[in-house]
Amino acid sequence: MVRAFTPLLVGAFLMFPQLTGGTPPAPPPGPVPVPQTSPQASLPVAKWRVEYANEVTEVCEVQKGGAATVVEPVRIAGGKAVVNGGSVVMVFEGGRVQRWTPVGKRFVVEHWFPGSQFPTANPGVLGIAERAP
Repeated sequence: MVRAFTPLLVGAFLMFPQLTGGTPPAPPPGPVPVPQTSPQASLPVAKWRVEYANEVTEVCEVQKGGAATVVEPVRIAGGKAVVNGGSVVMVFEGGRVQRWTPVGKRFVVEHWFPGSQFPTANPGVLGIAERAP
C-alpha cells in the first residue's frame, strides 16, 4: 500500500506547480527596505577624551557645525570635522588629520602627521575616544 501511495504523492507534488502556473506569490504592497552597506556616521558633537597607544592624551571638542578643537599638553589647534561614510574625518591646523570610526559609544581614532599622508599611509598612532565628563 505504501509503495503505491509514494508514486502518487510524488506525482502530485510534480504536477502542483504546473496546475497553479508555477508563479510565486506577489510581494506585500509598500516600500521595500534597502539594506545599508555601510551606515552613515554622524558628527560626534561633544567633548571627548582621546588616549593614544603612545600614551599621549588629548581632549577634543566637536560642535554642531563641525568646528573642532583639540587640546594636548604641547598644543592647542582648531579644525574642521566632516562625515565621510561610516567615519568622521577631522583636519586640524598644524597639518594633522584624524579619522574617527564609531565602535559602540566610543571611537577608534587614527592619527596622521603629517596629514598629507592621509589616507594612503598607515596612521602614525591609534587611540580610543570616550566622552569626557
